[in-house]
Amino acid sequence: MKLFLRALFALVAVSTAPAAFPTLYLKNVCDDQLHAPTNITHAGDGSGRLFISDQNGKIYIFKDGMLLPTPFLDVGPEMVTFSTAYSERGLLGLCFHPDYENSAAAGYRCFYVNYTAPAAHPTLNPVGAGGTTNCVTVIAEYKVSLTNPNAADPATKRIVLTYGQPQSNHNGGQIEFGPDGLLYIASGDGGGQNDNPVGHTEGSGPSSAGRVSGTLGNGQDRRVLLGKILRIDPLGTNGPGGTYGIPAGNPFVGMTQDFADNALDGPMRGEIYAYGLRNPWRFCFDADFGGAARLICADVGQFDVEEIDFITSGGNYGWRMKEGTVDFDTITAYGGSPPSSIAPVAQYAHPTALPNHGTLPGTSSMQRLGASITGGYVYHGGEIPEMQGKYVFADYAVGGVTGGGGVLLGLEETAPGVFTLNNGPLSVHNPLPSTARIYCFGVDEAGEMYFATKTTSGVLALDGGKPAGTIYKIQALSQVSLDLPANRDNTMFEEYPTRSNGKGAHLYAGQIAGSGGEFFRRALLRFDLSSIPVGVTLLSASVSLTTTKQVSQDFAFTLHRATADWGEGNSNAGEPGGKGIAALVGDATWIYRQVTGTVPYAGNTWTSAGGDFIATPSATQAVGNMLSNPVTTWSSAALLADVNGWRATPATNFGWILRGTEVNPSEAQRFASREYSTPSDRPKLTVTFNQVPQPSFYESWLTAAFPTTPPGTYIDPEGDADGDGIENLVEYAYAYSPTVRNTSNGLGFSVGNDGTDTQISATFRRDPRAIDLTYELQVSEDLMTWNTVVTSALGGTPTGDAFVSESAISGESPLLLVQAAGVIAGLETRNFIRLKITRTP
Repeated sequence: MKLFLRALFALVAVSTAPAAFPTLYLKNVCDDQLHAPTNITHAGDGSGRLFISDQNGKIYIFKDGMLLPTPFLDVGPEMVTFSTAYSERGLLGLCFHPDYENSAAAGYRCFYVNYTAPAAHPTLNPVGAGGTTNCVTVIAEYKVSLTNPNAADPATKRIVLTYGQPQSNHNGGQIEFGPDGLLYIASGDGGGQNDNPVGHTEGSGPSSAGRVSGTLGNGQDRRVLLGKILRIDPLGTNGPGGTYGIPAGNPFVGMTQDFADNALDGPMRGEIYAYGLRNPWRFCFDADFGGAARLICADVGQFDVEEIDFITSGGNYGWRMKEGTVDFDTITAYGGSPPSSIAPVAQYAHPTALPNHGTLPGTSSMQRLGASITGGYVYHGGEIPEMQGKYVFADYAVGGVTGGGGVLLGLEETAPGVFTLNNGPLSVHNPLPSTARIYCFGVDEAGEMYFATKTTSGVLALDGGKPAGTIYKIQALSQVSLDLPANRDNTMFEEYPTRSNGKGAHLYAGQIAGSGGEFFRRALLRFDLSSIPVGVTLLSASVSLTTTKQVSQDFAFTLHRATADWGEGNSNAGEPGGKGIAALVGDATWIYRQVTGTVPYAGNTWTSAGGDFIATPSATQAVGNMLSNPVTTWSSAALLADVNGWRATPATNFGWILRGTEVNPSEAQRFASREYSTPSDRPKLTVTFNQVPQPSFYESWLTAAFPTTPPGTYIDPEGDADGDGIENLVEYAYAYSPTVRNTSNGLGFSVGNDGTDTQISATFRRDPRAIDLTYELQVSEDLMTWNTVVTSALGGTPTGDAFVSESAISGESPLLLVQAAGVIAGLETRNFIRLKITRTP
């Protein structure tokens, strides 16, 4: 992705209006295999792989929905040691050189890591201000193996940059190449609290002196690398030690820090791109967030404010003078007149329920969304159009660093140059576990977004005996509209109390003039709800009827929830049918809910003639002109409530009774019934609901075959779990079970010739639901070189003469038996034949 950075900053008041973020679905793609995932990235090489770094030092590859079991790289032996206790040290950064795939460039095969090594690790940038070293940040370069793209070559390690850390926390850790091809590094202020312990410029002691002390701190001291965004050329040589380059365009190259206190004077570090940061935990580059290129950085606050900054060259982001936009310590080494700083583009406050949190003056008007920000990305994928161009990030743990309760958050441009936080956490269909902490985000090569969580506090602390890290893919719910046909309908006639029209083509409702005066007709409708998926929440419900004859128009008809069951027999009044016909057993009439005997009539009677129903309508709608608008639709919250009530208690689903105004003469209508000749005109109940993304057929097959295996567990396509000689991928193609031995491999070959050429054929099974497979019939003379004679299109669809025929396999629908044939020029005396099956996720 090519980006160009321009400076544009805006301080935005928090809006109370909800932003247009969609409800999200969190797909668990990898569970129980990672301890504390700190990075999710890709190499930009078109492979579709994700590289996931674990805090304990291992980098894994996530490919085709599975975590490869062998680490890409393990730097654990070079790092500080871990236990089940909480720690902010470890493998914290991973990125690939923009020229990773360019064999003609110096960055070919190069990638970079950021980790914390023990205090004894040599560094040219030791802890200053009289402090001692807790650990050392290491930026190291590695190259991928020349022979295995899924493995790094440990022998290629090259140390690029190191610097000491006075405390164990606030290590920053993000590394990322910018659009300028240079490496950006997020560096924390060195740890402790208040940027003020020993090891911080003018620090007052290990316990820190509190908020207002008048000290400079590492964040404001441009002689040190801590509390900054750094920018270097990892392939350059003009930096200290000759292991990296300092770009000439960096803002403080050749400059000197000058204070009234001469002890604070000295050369500024040329590596600094921006300063005044506390613990920048995740940043990203974006080409067009709000119409401009951005470096978007989330900076973790102390006890009160979390902030999002648009980073620009030379910018001062305020720490420790400011926490967000509120004063933290203005009596600084700047002599009581602190310089201006760049305000965050968005900020939020900590919950006051946490000890000593959320109390800083100026936080009362902010949303209280959490206690530790985790930066994310602007969404540019294709699967969630409603989220396009919006920044998705998170709070690590609303309940405090060790308390869990991570939530997804959002920022969007709501007006030109105005950036607004979503009003509260993003809506999520399937919330995270209450103990989840959100560690990091990542995007794949298609721009789809992922994030990582951990359900325990300590680096190696387990959850239920298994590693506590999880990777989620962010997906959208799809809105589904489902049409349900009526499974029962009928008409009741007031002046003919023993007549019905159960199987007739029409329904009647309203008031009509007869020989004895004005009489009512009422229609009965019931819909079978069993096809609505279990567990979904309905968004709307509507009933549609088609007018087939119109007496008048533009007057209201009402639907009322029936409170007693009723029947539909086989009575059919034919055409026009407006007066019904003698009811048959099972029919409903004006008097009877369900006729049990005819002439003399008997049956279960209504409590009130004309049907038992709720007097208050569930929905009301005027019927318009049948020529221009023949379909009338009733919809309301009450109608939806009726459907939800019946879903909860199916035995109470007696449907609705349709009535006219029953006030004015000759206000009646005729509607198509469920037996009407044109199916599209029949009564229907339409419900809409959000449906979670459905797993692929391959995912469903894996789940069925390995039901206890955690998501993302590697299942080798070439493996043979049941030892029957059939590889797992072939088992999938044949709709076999990979855990149950099969007596036949389901494959047959034959070879012949016509005197001139060699003819080969094969018979094999194919599951047409496996649309991710390609089949190739191949031949070889030496088992080394294979030539494809016949190939199918993706999904196994026959192409040209590839498949001679396909036929259904008896009793195994929808499986097909394929006959494929091909010709090899010339008469071959010896050939090996194989069927090659390839999966394209």
